[in-house]
Amino acid sequence: MSVTAASLLAAVAVNLTPPGRVRQVTRLACGLMCALAVAGPLARLDIDGLASSLALYGQRARVIAGQAEEEAKMMDRTYIEDRCEAYILAKAAEAELVVDGVSLSARWDEDDLVWYPWTVTVDAAYDGWLSAAIEGSLGIPPSRQSWRGDD
Repeated sequence: MSVTAASLLAAVAVNLTPPGRVRQVTRLACGLMCALAVAGPLARLDIDGLASSLALYGQRARVIAGQAEEEAKMMDRTYIEDRCEAYILAKAAEAELVVDGVSLSARWDEDDLVWYPWTVTVDAAYDGWLSAAIEGSLGIPPSRQSWRGDD
């Protein structure tokens, strides 16, 4: 508001001043008045408050970024699990096996920073071919495979 008011006052003062040396002095004085209007809020700026606000903002930004990273990680896990389950169902259909459902869980690898298939439960009678396909393609050994169905 003060910058706008100073600018309007300066424009009126310069236009009311007669041309010549007096107008140049008036322009200089009005320019200084506008500069002071712009610099006024900077003089009242609370540097300590600004520093603490920026620190708080940085802390909140790190928390939000961490939450977003964790959420993205969980979405990746869900995607991997869904794709692997779909793969197993497709393999079963290919072999004309009756499978009512598949539940797969993935595990996080800290070294490679990726999700990989860890355990699987197949709602069907045990089938050696499908078990071998799961082990060969997804790396889940028979010890981490569960089969629900008539043996």
